[in-house]
Amino acid sequence: MTRDLPGSGLPETLRPALEAQALVLLAQSSGDMFTRCAQLARDITAAGTAMTLLYRPETDDLEIVAAAGEHREAAIGVRLPRGQGLAWRVVQSGQATLIPRTDQDPQTVHVSGQPLPHTYLGVPLLDPDGTLLGVLSVNRLAQGTQFGSGEAQALTLLGQAASVAYSRARALEDAQGAARQFEQLAELSAVLADLTSPEEIGQRAIQTLVDLSGFTVGAVVVLDRAGQVQLSVLAGHPEGQAATREVLASSPAPTGLIGEVLRTGRTQVAADYQTWAARRADVPNVFTGLAAPLRVDGRVVGVVLLMHLQRRVPAPGSLVTLLETVAQRISQALDRAASVEHLHQTREAALRTLGRMLESRDGDTFGHTDRVTTLAVRLGERLGLSAAQVQHLRWGAYLHDIGKVAVDDRLLRKAGPLTPPERQAMQWHVEVGDQLLRDEVFVPREVREVVRHHHEHWDGSGYPDRLSGENIPLLARIFSVADVFDALISPRTYKLAWSARAAADALLEQAGRHFDPAVVEAFLSVLRDDGLLD
Repeated sequence: MTRDLPGSGLPETLRPALEAQALVLLAQSSGDMFTRCAQLARDITAAGTAMTLLYRPETDDLEIVAAAGEHREAAIGVRLPRGQGLAWRVVQSGQATLIPRTDQDPQTVHVSGQPLPHTYLGVPLLDPDGTLLGVLSVNRLAQGTQFGSGEAQALTLLGQAASVAYSRARALEDAQGAARQFEQLAELSAVLADLTSPEEIGQRAIQTLVDLSGFTVGAVVVLDRAGQVQLSVLAGHPEGQAATREVLASSPAPTGLIGEVLRTGRTQVAADYQTWAARRADVPNVFTGLAAPLRVDGRVVGVVLLMHLQRRVPAPGSLVTLLETVAQRISQALDRAASVEHLHQTREAALRTLGRMLESRDGDTFGHTDRVTTLAVRLGERLGLSAAQVQHLRWGAYLHDIGKVAVDDRLLRKAGPLTPPERQAMQWHVEVGDQLLRDEVFVPREVREVVRHHHEHWDGSGYPDRLSGENIPLLARIFSVADVFDALISPRTYKLAWSARAAADALLEQAGRHFDPAVVEAFLSVLRDDGLLD
């Protein structure tokens, strides 16, 4: 029997519930609100325990997000699949539900693991549109006083207040999340505008995607020439990254999300990957996945992936749009990179052709450009040059004799020794070459240094500027060793070809005079690797 409030016609037990509305509405967050709600429910009903459960539509289960009373720590985080637990009875009825003896109900789940007889009271949590949010429940030992109608009304009123508060908190959190997302996207757009490398753009964009979405792992994969999947960028939880690498390494053929994107050319969304028709059977830990295509010249060349490896989660349209936007930015970078690579290859071919045309004026040096370029590049790599330095060395090798266009053919093809004036005219070709390339904006200074200084000597006796030691640019020092070696092992009208051993001995003899000793030593190690020296 409950007592009425004087002059109100309402049970006295509603007083704490009315007070609870104000307390719940003052909560700072949804988590704080549910904790307050559980504690108030326990206080209002004098229950042994109280719990707040939220419905998770992505996994179709109820999760205990707050609890008060006994076994609180054990309860929080427990998930109840559909049909397991008395809270589902509340969901099914859609109203306050009283179960006098829980130990006699087969649907009971004992969170504490102790099947003691309890009386259970639960009320649904509904948003203003009537959509299920969860369940608020209390229970106490059955030998105590049973829950009455006043307590059911009080719990219902508290549940309504909690539902309103949660809806408000969720709307506020969504708005704050959208604001943070907009801020991060604006920052990302500014950062991506300054990046040109597809790998850099992919890494920054994928990490931002993972941060914004809460998904476990993000990745960019591309297809190699054999049509196999190659991992390009990976971000997210370390264990998720490791699992993704393992799966792609074990079976690099494009299947699952990647295969469907390549087959259809369209974005794929697998909200429930484990029941998705095109899923990979060997990836049991992917629960939700999204994938968008990367295109170069209209062809799909790769895929951007976003996966959750812990549970099914929503994949709203805004996230799909964001994924496609990131894929588009990476595609644009790949397109630019492909154009730059094509331009680079065209330029390489043109420079190599020019070098071979120059050597064709002297039949005795046919093939010299290709041979000396190969030797110089291998030597440069042995010495630890960067990719840019190797490129400059290669271009310098192509163009090293470009100044000979100004040398008379009769002088170039002269079989006998040169006179002092002829030698001076021949030496002039390095300065001519430097001048010819000086006005070409695409030719870096380092390339011109190879052209101008590849006849300088370590002891300062070379030409044209009589530089010595480390004042001679490194690339010129490297090239001069390869150049002289190839000249020695090649036949000329005035000499026979030397053996590799004899040529190597000559280089070693001139180390410290004609050549940089360290460069000579590195070059000899290259020859040993080729089996040309013992």
